[in-house]
Amino acid sequence: MKIKNIIECLSKDAYWMNPGETRDVMLLGSPEDEVTRVGVCWVATNRVIEQAIEKNIEFLISHEYPFYHASTSPKRLALLSANQKRKRLEAHGIALYRCHDAWDMMPLDGVADVWARRLGFPFTRNTSSYIQHAEIPEMTVRQLASHVASALKPDGENGVYIFGNPEKRVSQLGMGTGAATDIFKMLEEGPCDVCIVADDGISNYYHAQYAIDNDLPLIVVNHSCCEIAGIRSMAEYLDIRLPELHVCYLEEGYTVTHIIAE
Repeated sequence: MKIKNIIECLSKDAYWMNPGETRDVMLLGSPEDEVTRVGVCWVATNRVIEQAIEKNIEFLISHEYPFYHASTSPKRLALLSANQKRKRLEAHGIALYRCHDAWDMMPLDGVADVWARRLGFPFTRNTSSYIQHAEIPEMTVRQLASHVASALKPDGENGVYIFGNPEKRVSQLGMGTGAATDIFKMLEEGPCDVCIVADDGISNYYHAQYAIDNDLPLIVVNHSCCEIAGIRSMAEYLDIRLPELHVCYLEEGYTVTHIIAE
């Protein structure tokens, strides 16, 4: 099967994407390449590349950009590392595609909705938005945080942390996914007295400070760990729709261990 057919399967119904600005692009290889073995991952780390080589993967789909942050003045060591990744993929004939915008918002099977289902609350979301809201049974922020940590554990994170009062009782939950956890959008788009945010989606000096000043507790999770379940879902999605391919999820090595002071 040609790579372009796999890309079409992932993006044909993604009306929320802007074709002129999308981050979903080929990074190595050609859409015309014929492949039979596909690996999907949250980001193509060196650990992923090692597994791809071992499994004779011909096409890698990475949700996040695997060559570090794009810049006109990259750090020397980061540039060297990115170039080594590219050379290794090219040496083994592995094509690479980034599937981000289509899969983040894909209803039911995509990153946002799989993450929401993992928490078990009745979330609602506009398909073109990352932001979700749910009315939950009243509980303390500490109890909610414990519930969130339990949901994350299978995907590599054994804890979360809280900004604000952990004993505040809450019942209106706002949440985003990954870096798209803008608390101001959560407040504008629906009622929330507590927010679940990702570490890449807030800053201490801006979002956290505002939340503290306005008694809005924040439960902070890791970007990768709240999205990995949605990437596993991508492998299942392709496996069902394109049964002639061999599709597998590849472990990135993203695990987050919280150490609690005695």
